[in-house]
Amino acid sequence: MGPAQTLAAILGLSTVSGINLYLTVLLVGAGQRFGWIHGLPPDLTILSHPVVLGVAAILFLLEFLADKIPFITPIWDGLHTFIRPMGGALLALGAAGELHPVAKVLALLAGGTIALGTHGSKMGVRLLAHTAPEPASHSILSVAEDVGVAALLALAYRHPAIALPVLGAVLVATALLLPLLLRALAFVLTGSRGALRSLVGRGTRDEIPAWVELKVLDLASSGRSEVLPCFARRVKGLPAFHGAYLACAGGHWHLVYRRWFRTRSLAFDAASGPTRIFPGFLWDTAVFRLGGKPQVLLVGRDWRHALPGEMEPAR
Repeated sequence: MGPAQTLAAILGLSTVSGINLYLTVLLVGAGQRFGWIHGLPPDLTILSHPVVLGVAAILFLLEFLADKIPFITPIWDGLHTFIRPMGGALLALGAAGELHPVAKVLALLAGGTIALGTHGSKMGVRLLAHTAPEPASHSILSVAEDVGVAALLALAYRHPAIALPVLGAVLVATALLLPLLLRALAFVLTGSRGALRSLVGRGTRDEIPAWVELKVLDLASSGRSEVLPCFARRVKGLPAFHGAYLACAGGHWHLVYRRWFRTRSLAFDAASGPTRIFPGFLWDTAVFRLGGKPQVLLVGRDWRHALPGEMEPAR
């Protein structure tokens, strides 16, 4: 393979391994066995072995089924947090089999990092899809991912000159979206924990960080303070899914959060609490007012009891 095709193969295998490792192995192995792909490095020829193809096909079938079932998908993805990056690193190393040893080490490191990034992006998107936990949305995402894996591999081996800018755009998009998806991951995990607590009773809450308690002490001139974890959905000055804390201090509701290494707070207009509450599957949506404008927060089910008793869920 020429330099462009080698680079496209390294980037392509790393990228798609983080999305679906077993389909990647199956397609590359079958491509070599049936003559669709030519000139693979010796280290990748093992992928065409019948045993490897059989195991990859079985595992791909399991993943294909798991990807269609809400709530099974995050468990499956969680189990593959180490498997996919490791597989991406090894495939990238195999694609660099004819290069200098230093280049092989760089390919190994880059392959694992890229596969971890695309795996994290896939997992974050799937967790966001749990806001609509019907099987249809997960099935559409799963099929789209599989088609994307096949298309990127075909580009990498058939049209490397086209594949390189396409893969570069995919990696840039992944890097830009990863912070949002990591925040979404924390958001969904917190909501899931709250839903479990609501099923078994109130239980205990997460420990409130010291920086929040210090800020609440400054805000509360007297009286009892209530501090509750939440996430921003549409709040002035905060990105989506940014973690924060609602504090009822001094008879008034505040939003306490950290931004750019500084502790900040917003004082909402209504001292009585949210103007509207929309019950959700894993989390509720609470609407406060700031300067007369709505500020939308996502609140965990484990602290519904702490909201003002006179508030009626919105219909």
